[in-house]
Amino acid sequence: MADIFLSYSREDEARIKSLVTEFEAQGWTVFWDRRIPAGETWRSYIGTALQDARCIVVAWSQSSVESQWVAEEADEGKARKILVPVLLDQVPAPRGFREIQAADISGWQPGQASERFTELIGDLRRILGKPSASAREMPPAGQPFTPERKAEGQAGGRSMHGRRTVLVALLAVFAIGIAGYFVVESLQTGKQHVPSPSIPMQVARDRAVTAEATRPGGSWLVVAGSFGRDDLQSAERHHLRLTRAGLDTTVIDSNDYPLLAPNLWVVAIGPFESRETANAALSRVRTTVPDAYTKMGR
Repeated sequence: MADIFLSYSREDEARIKSLVTEFEAQGWTVFWDRRIPAGETWRSYIGTALQDARCIVVAWSQSSVESQWVAEEADEGKARKILVPVLLDQVPAPRGFREIQAADISGWQPGQASERFTELIGDLRRILGKPSASAREMPPAGQPFTPERKAEGQAGGRSMHGRRTVLVALLAVFAIGIAGYFVVESLQTGKQHVPSPSIPMQVARDRAVTAEATRPGGSWLVVAGSFGRDDLQSAERHHLRLTRAGLDTTVIDSNDYPLLAPNLWVVAIGPFESRETANAALSRVRTTVPDAYTKMGR
C-alpha cells in the first residue's frame, strides 16, 4: 500500500519525476508508474493502488484537466476526503473540484527553496502523519546521508519490527480464541455461525440487482455525486434530495461499471445511449448540482 497515489497526465511525466523524488525524500512511498504489467487489468493494478492509497495527489496541468482518467482518479480521492490537488500550471481545476484548495507549485523548481512547496509538504504531513519506519534511513532535507545516520535508521527499524512481531503474535492468539469459541458454540447448538450482512449493505445489493434488471441500455451517466464504500447513508440522502427536486436519480454501485473508479456509491442519472443525450440531461441537473458531469461507465 502506497502512502501517495499520484494522478497526472502522461505529458507531464518529466515534471512529475521531480515531484516523486521530493515526496520519497520525505520517506513516503509513491505509486505513479502507469505501465500496467502483462496479465493485469486497470482495475486489478491501478484501481487497487488507487483504492489502497492513504492520500491521492492530483497534478492539474494544461494536459491533465482534459484527461478523463485523471478526473476519475481525483473523484476517488474527493469521495474518500483524501484528495490533495496541486497546480503544475496556472489553470482552473475541472468542474467538480474547484471548491478544493489547490497548492500552486507552478513556479517551483527542483532543488530551489519554495515557500509554496514547503507548505505542500506540511499539508501532506498533516494528512499522512510521520513517515513510515523505512523513512528513518532518509536524512533530513539538506543533510548528507552518512553511514552513521543509516545505522541509526536500521536500528530504529529493527526495534519497530520487533514491536510489530509481538503485536501480530498477540492478535493471532486472540483470533484463534475467537474462532475456538464459535466452533464450540456451533457444536453445542448444532448450527453454523454465519454473520448476517448489515441491513444497509443488503438493501443496497438488492436495489442494485433490481436496478440492473430494469435499467435501460447505454454507457453514459450523469454523475451527481460519489461517496465512499462506507458512506452509503450520505449517498441515499443526496439521492433523496435530488429526487425531491424532480431529478430521476438512482444510487449505483460503481463496481457494476468497469470505467468507473471501483468501490464507490454513485448518485447518477442514466445510463444514456450517447454523450449528446447525457449532456442534455446534464444541463438540467446542473441547476441543482453545479458540479455534476457526464461520464462513460462501460
